[in-house]
Amino acid sequence: MPFWWYKDIWKWHSSILIWILLIEVAVEFVTCLRLIEVRIPNHTVRDQSARLECHYDLDGEALYSVKWYKDGNEFYRFVPMEEEPVQIFDLPGVNVDLENSTENSVVLSSVSLQSSGRYRCEVSAEAPSFQTVTDHGDMVVVDYKPMPKCLGENDLPGI
Repeated sequence: MPFWWYKDIWKWHSSILIWILLIEVAVEFVTCLRLIEVRIPNHTVRDQSARLECHYDLDGEALYSVKWYKDGNEFYRFVPMEEEPVQIFDLPGVNVDLENSTENSVVLSSVSLQSSGRYRCEVSAEAPSFQTVTDHGDMVVVDYKPMPKCLGENDLPGI
């Protein structure tokens, strides 16, 4: 076989090896932010508290932010790199219990009928990817009033 033929095979073989190495390095650095679970109570009793949970896996990424929305309106933002990492935005029917809220859960205190709606968690990774994942759930607030106790003969006064 002519010498130039071996030279061409070597170039082709070298190119394939370089591509394989590049792919292996790229796969090693690829990370994927995943939203594992969003827990929103389906029903909550008026004047009680409700815990909204957002569980995610950063898979090596740095967290940029966690945001919560009710019916498309942001009411809670957690950005760990900010000087004040937590921001709360006023929204009717949404009273955030700041002391018991974290990057993974938001506690709403004293929910009202106005608190019913669609709640969405949005998690974003830091630069350079800024990957964002989101999921939602619906919560209905019910006005529960216990039934009055039935009185028997022995419960009546004077008998």
